[in-house]
Amino acid sequence: MTLFKQLALVVSMIIIVMLAAVMYINYSSAKKDMIDSLYESTVNNISTLSSKLADAKGHEALIITTIDAEFDGGYYMLIEFTSNDGLFHYKQVDDDMVEGVPPWFIEYTEIQTVKITNDVSHGWDILGEVTVMGDTGIVYKALYKQFVKLLYLFVLSVLIALIVLSTLLHFVLQPLKLIQKQAEAILKNEFVIQEKEPYTTEFKEVVNGMNSMVKKVEDIFNKANEAAIRNRELLYTEPITQLFNRRYLMLKLPDLLNQNNKINGGTVLFIGLSSTEVMNQLIGRRHANNLIASFSKSLEKVTKKFDDRLLCRLNETEFLLVLAECESDQASDIGRHINNVFLKLLKKNKMSEDNVHINIGLYRYNGGVSTADLLTRSDTALSNAVADETSNSCLYEENTQNTLAKEQWRTIIEQAIKESSFTFESLAVVNTKTDTPVHDLITYNINSNDAKEYLYKDFIAPVINLGHSVDMHIAVIKELLSKETKFAGKNCTLKLPNDFFRDEGALELLENLFHQHQKNTDIKLSFEIADNFIIKNLQLVKSFTNIFNKYGYGFGIDAFSGESNDYAYLKEVHPSFIKADSAFLLDQSVESMNALLLITDSLGISVIATMITKKEHINELKLLHIDVMQGNNIEL
Repeated sequence: MTLFKQLALVVSMIIIVMLAAVMYINYSSAKKDMIDSLYESTVNNISTLSSKLADAKGHEALIITTIDAEFDGGYYMLIEFTSNDGLFHYKQVDDDMVEGVPPWFIEYTEIQTVKITNDVSHGWDILGEVTVMGDTGIVYKALYKQFVKLLYLFVLSVLIALIVLSTLLHFVLQPLKLIQKQAEAILKNEFVIQEKEPYTTEFKEVVNGMNSMVKKVEDIFNKANEAAIRNRELLYTEPITQLFNRRYLMLKLPDLLNQNNKINGGTVLFIGLSSTEVMNQLIGRRHANNLIASFSKSLEKVTKKFDDRLLCRLNETEFLLVLAECESDQASDIGRHINNVFLKLLKKNKMSEDNVHINIGLYRYNGGVSTADLLTRSDTALSNAVADETSNSCLYEENTQNTLAKEQWRTIIEQAIKESSFTFESLAVVNTKTDTPVHDLITYNINSNDAKEYLYKDFIAPVINLGHSVDMHIAVIKELLSKETKFAGKNCTLKLPNDFFRDEGALELLENLFHQHQKNTDIKLSFEIADNFIIKNLQLVKSFTNIFNKYGYGFGIDAFSGESNDYAYLKEVHPSFIKADSAFLLDQSVESMNALLLITDSLGISVIATMITKKEHINELKLLHIDVMQGNNIEL
């Protein structure tokens, strides 16, 4: 029960008891006054009645008439006359129920009246004795009216008191609500500072303490972020061009080559500069470096439309551009544009192709190609471009045709979506420190009518190419949420491809699906999104993570490789975990790793190592304080 409800309940009870006590005292006082008034009135009335009976001089008819007349006046419940000799006796009694007063009120009130007796005498002769009782009905009616008024007043007073109490408590406890929100934000590792100080001393001290704590944690994050950025620049950035260097290329390539896209691969542009020494001699080293820097910016500009790209300067004369989801004809156009840009830079610096020139080797690769093969074939393409006397570029292209035709894939994929014919597999993510499972990474294959099973890596490119990425993954998520699977009750994650998030209708479809199954799902599901996609589409991703949070689903970052120039984006999307290739983590310096762990710890993010290829890597990762790992070699 909230503090507001507790205070409201206690204070309300006190108010009700106090008002009830006041009303009871008023009621009791009114009752006593009415009974006393009835008694005094009866005493006065019996004197008058005695005089009237004395005037009857013992005539029975006159006595009866007098008593009836007085009784009909409604002031008596009983009039009884007995002659002195005992021969004459007459009595009038009102036994009727009191009109307008509930029986329960009469029973509860129980007004006790006293019989009053007085002698009736004429001169010195005593004629008899008269006994009367006042009419309690008058008291009951008056007292009941008073009771109803007091009851209405009590209810009205309670309502007014409760309204005032509620208003006051809302006003007094308003700072507490802000404190509660700040506390909830702290539990979520969000840096929320409460600018407005409460007027209540105790609340003010709590707010100041919490603000101080949040500022300290935020300072830790900011300092770690700055350190991580500096270390990233030192480790992975070429100083003149600010492009990535060969070291980063070797770490990033495996993730990039394994990413799924609609063309199942991409194109590499290997750019070779004929000489830097000639430029240094002709225009000086500073101007030569400026030319190289300007050329690098043009590489970034011309490839900007590709979300999945990697631009590196390998050495003084070689640049490597990896453009995922780029066909060879697009790459050829980009190559010609790059050549024209370089010629303009030469002209601007009063040089020509006779002095310095570039050659471009293009290699159209398929998904899954090894890093070594990609670099070898790219180098071959560049060598051929250098050797070609008619052109400064050469394309090395392998056969990219699928074993199945496009329409065959369409039939298989649409049937799988319609019939939800999926088989699920999983890869364990384990905390090696406690030897306990953290979650299962779910992958899936599809089954066709010809009893063949198609692996995810084979059909995902056709799925994306045919525009069925959203339909396929909505069907997969629905299967996981709506049916009893082997993952029931487990923590699981599912990777979603970049094309899923690019689709305009995906967000609405996903929210509708979550809404339909929010009460009848047993699986504890999280979703993984590629790091480079988040960096370049932050607002889009936040709209999806808001939906995940709304319906209680988790979210994590896949293929984290420190590509961002600023890790502050982690505060905005706030993932539960980040997954990074073990090669990337093991390549970090001590300073870089400490900075990364400070960032993730301050945000409550778990770091998970993936692609564990060697058993000895497990112990090496543990030395870096990475205990959660994913891979075949660490399964329980």
